[in-house]
Amino acid sequence: MNCPFCSTYNDPENRFCCDCGKPLKAAVTAVAGPGVTQPAASSGSNHLLAPSTLLQDRYRITQLVGQGGMGAIYLANDTRFSSKVCIVKEMLDHFHDPEQREIATQNFYREADLLANLRHNAIPEVYDRFTEANRHYLVMEYINGSDLEQRMHENGGPFDEKSVMGWAIQVCDVLSYLHHQKPPIIYRDMKPANLILTGFGKIYLVDFGIARFFNPQARGTMIGTQGYAPPEQYRGQVEQRTDIYALGATMHYLLTGRDPQNEPPFSFPSVRTLNPSISDTTERTVMKCLETDIDKRYASADELLAELIATGGEQTGAVRTCPHCGKSISRGRQFCPHCRQYIAAHHTTTHDKIHERALTARNLAMPTTQTKPPFTQQPWFLVMSGVLLFVLAVAVAYFLLPGKG
Repeated sequence: MNCPFCSTYNDPENRFCCDCGKPLKAAVTAVAGPGVTQPAASSGSNHLLAPSTLLQDRYRITQLVGQGGMGAIYLANDTRFSSKVCIVKEMLDHFHDPEQREIATQNFYREADLLANLRHNAIPEVYDRFTEANRHYLVMEYINGSDLEQRMHENGGPFDEKSVMGWAIQVCDVLSYLHHQKPPIIYRDMKPANLILTGFGKIYLVDFGIARFFNPQARGTMIGTQGYAPPEQYRGQVEQRTDIYALGATMHYLLTGRDPQNEPPFSFPSVRTLNPSISDTTERTVMKCLETDIDKRYASADELLAELIATGGEQTGAVRTCPHCGKSISRGRQFCPHCRQYIAAHHTTTHDKIHERALTARNLAMPTTQTKPPFTQQPWFLVMSGVLLFVLAVAVAYFLLPGKG
């Protein structure tokens, strides 16, 4: 797309112009994306915000996106920044037990703090958090897309192998980023409903409400989604390979159409039994992720990512080549995991455009057909010559005066 301010070409997914830095039109459009509808329950509910409600004298609610037992999610306009579209996540405070209220509040602010410190192009950015009228709010980046669970129903059946592998590479890249935090962050609720797909094929990971910093000694209640959670999560123990199992369950569902939430836990028939068009390599990858024995799964998200890239990643469009070491990496990477060199976040077309503009600016700044003026024509030489001639004339006049001979 072209920037509406300076007309510079930008990749369709860029949020800000690569030349002038101003927000692109798509980032401030006040139109809800596909798949965002206002549920019928949004009218007449005492707990929900009415359209046009203004929060913090800044965020104007436009419509309800969804709601659950723990809260609601709204689409809003940030009136301070050209009515930029954003998501307002609200925690409904309707607890009667003070302890439950305190736990829910802590979970909400933990999510805010967690997201605010993450910097990955597949994780929505957090803009603000606040409390108003005993309700807690989190303001986040609006992602124009719909989740893979909804896409699955719209598709009416399993997706093609190429698409699923491309999405898996993107998701695995995000998991690798989370697992490399200090301490590692375990997402714990990987499933199609938490993966937003944009119209350009980019995946975003949303809903970090139950993500946890990894403590190997910590145990707790089972929090996750039945069918996608591995055995150790039911025991309240999670680690990096817990997310790998859930990603495998997500891939299995997208490739076969078999919803694990409607089946007994940990029961996954072979992928090719349900969808013979899937390759043997992809089936082996998925089934290894789904091993109930945690030690038989991939050891890390990096290992799984390398396997996904090696088995047809080039055909998915989710892989590019590191310009420094020449190895294949996921397209979302800004640092190569092999050589650790920085890679420009811009796509090739945008990067070439920037390079072209830089060369043009350099050429304009450097004379091409003209050479430097001769020494005697330099401005400083002409000024100095004039000063010397003036001094000489004054001296001659002085000595020519009567009585000075």
